[in-house]
Amino acid sequence: MTTTQGSALDELRAAYHEQLTQLATERDAARRQARRAQARADVAQADLASLKSRVAELLEAAARHLPALEAPAAPAAAAPVEAPAARALPAAPQDRPVRAA
Repeated sequence: MTTTQGSALDELRAAYHEQLTQLATERDAARRQARRAQARADVAQADLASLKSRVAELLEAAARHLPALEAPAAPAAAAPVEAPAARALPAAPQDRPVRAA
């Protein structure tokens, strides 16, 4: 192999490695963003359940103090929201030593 071929191959390897590194960085950022979004969704779901419970308590209290107001029917138990099936993203490639040509 001539020096120019070796140099070109080294440049290709470096560009490939740089691209892999960039893609891994973007993937990791996307994973972090997805975890934050899921955490926010979990908090919002818990807040909603808490609010529903508090509204039911207030309606019951109002019904006790205002005889003309009918007591609210017991809210139907909401079906538990199941977490979507875990979608595993591929693991980050381990840094492998570049083989010499």
